[in-house]
Amino acid sequence: MDNNKQKKIANKLINDMETMDENEFENLYNQLDVDYQLYVDRAVREFADFAVGSEHWDSDN
Repeated sequence: MDNNKQKKIANKLINDMETMDENEFENLYNQLDVDYQLYVDRAVREFADFAVGSEHWDSDN
């Protein structure tokens, strides 16, 4: 898949993550190469950090 198409998918995943069906998210996510998956992963992580109010929400300490 070309870079432009992956960029569009990644942006859709990031912008619609709150409202997108889990299966649709997974289907689109799996179409991305590793670099774009990491880009989406970082965005999801930042979203969770902000939502919880701490970047350490999932640490054991």
